[in-house]
Amino acid sequence: MTDSSLIRCIKLLSAKEKANLLEYLRCDLFNRRQELVLLCQYINTHLAKPGAGVFSPERLFAAAFPGKSYEYAKLRHTMSYLLEAVRQFLTFCEWENTPAVQQQMRIKALRNRGLDKMFDQSMDKLEARLEQTPVRNAQYFYRQYELLQEKVEHAARKGRAIRIDLQPLPDQLTTFYVAEMLRHACSALMHQAVAGQKYQIQLLEAVLEVARQETMLDTPAIAVYYHAYRMLQHPELDDDFQTLKQLLLQHEHRFEASEMRVLYLLAINGCIRRMNAGQKEYIREAFEVYKVALERRFLFEKGYISGFTYKNIIRAGSALEEQEWTEQFAETYKEMLHPNERQHSYNYNRAFLHFQRKEYAQAMRLLLQTELDDPLNNLHAKRMLVRSYYELREFMVLESLLQSFNIYVKRKKNLGYHRDLNLKFILYMQRIIKLKPGPSAASGELAQQIAADKDLAEKEWLQSILLSNHQ
Repeated sequence: MTDSSLIRCIKLLSAKEKANLLEYLRCDLFNRRQELVLLCQYINTHLAKPGAGVFSPERLFAAAFPGKSYEYAKLRHTMSYLLEAVRQFLTFCEWENTPAVQQQMRIKALRNRGLDKMFDQSMDKLEARLEQTPVRNAQYFYRQYELLQEKVEHAARKGRAIRIDLQPLPDQLTTFYVAEMLRHACSALMHQAVAGQKYQIQLLEAVLEVARQETMLDTPAIAVYYHAYRMLQHPELDDDFQTLKQLLLQHEHRFEASEMRVLYLLAINGCIRRMNAGQKEYIREAFEVYKVALERRFLFEKGYISGFTYKNIIRAGSALEEQEWTEQFAETYKEMLHPNERQHSYNYNRAFLHFQRKEYAQAMRLLLQTELDDPLNNLHAKRMLVRSYYELREFMVLESLLQSFNIYVKRKKNLGYHRDLNLKFILYMQRIIKLKPGPSAASGELAQQIAADKDLAEKEWLQSILLSNHQ
């Protein structure tokens, strides 16, 4: 029964969570079935080194009901009860790690039980604490709305609702709604660019109209996403990108670090769109945005920097010939990569830096030690290998590589248009290495075909080697 939902769920818990789950089950407030404790204890003990048959129905039943005759139906019921207890435990963990939810539930509980004095004291503390925090993201305005709603409900029970100013209720809710709608609109634009899926966001035009009001743009939670949306929607314009950069520096204390990471990635995405449209000056813009975000540690997630971000920073630095800074970054931030991808990501990017300096032998050595999960990075790594073998005149090895490269691309699914780009690159390379040195009709014809091909990986390099071959 190793594939049961119960065992798979417990297996995913950390060692600390497994121990806490047992403590949770031992508490009478949450569980009064001793068989759940025994079954969970048995599963925990054998998960690390599951021997043959340790999770058979008979063994599981014996662990939960020692000395009792085996009953399959009873075991199924017990496992269902334990799975539900695990779900409740996970819910409790989330609740325990969400102080805002706890505080809201406490206020509601006090109001529902008519504990007016305690309600007023708790409300005063919560309002003071909320006002003291510098964060003013969308959730701040929703918290304000929730507290105001509790005040109104409390006053209504006492017949004092007429004394409450209701205007802040729609004001806070509107601010929250506009900020959140704009945030989701930015996510939709980014996803649309990557996946090609279009989204219909109802009321978006109305939200944008409301957001344009001067009073609304004075609110950082609205202003950053308004200008981010316009930046993504109008890549031909520069004003919104520049405004967003200024707002991120000016209001970084108004957002949690996790949200600042998202906002900086939005700004970088805006740069990438403009770079792809041929605005090369945005390579420098992206590089500077990356540097600012690095200095403020906004590019880290759970203490690690993603391989994707690591690669992009190295690419930008190399393109700008910021060699010293880029070399130092590659070495310093290697340890900030997740252990699961650290060495391979480092090798791949180190190989790229060698390749840029035409140190092909060093690049090849690293690439041959590298295994990448991302298929697009894999394609790029293989093209670097192809080019390195060609530049070093290792034609026999190159021919073998092109064959294996061809098989890889044809077998790999979900490459999209990259499949054709790389298959054509392989085909042209196979034809190039068969050409005789010096000018020829075949060489000239091939050069014309490559020049006419609009969608082709490494097109400029292919043209350059044909030109040198033709001379």
